[in-house]
Amino acid sequence: MTTSIAQRINAAPLSPAESRELLALFSSVHADLTALATQFNQLRTDYNANATIATDTTATAVTLNTTA
Repeated sequence: MTTSIAQRINAAPLSPAESRELLALFSSVHADLTALATQFNQLRTDYNANATIATDTTATAVTLNTTA
């Protein structure tokens, strides 16, 4: 089950200014993690598709538990 950053921040007892700042910060972190996950998953796919490698990687795909 994914957790929405915006929903969790809205539910927290914060001032509107604090909520805006935290939402911006966590949304930025989420965007960075999403980009890293995309790149890792592409590297994993490329590695597994390489015919000269004897065995596929055992690394698991990255899945995030947060949404913006």
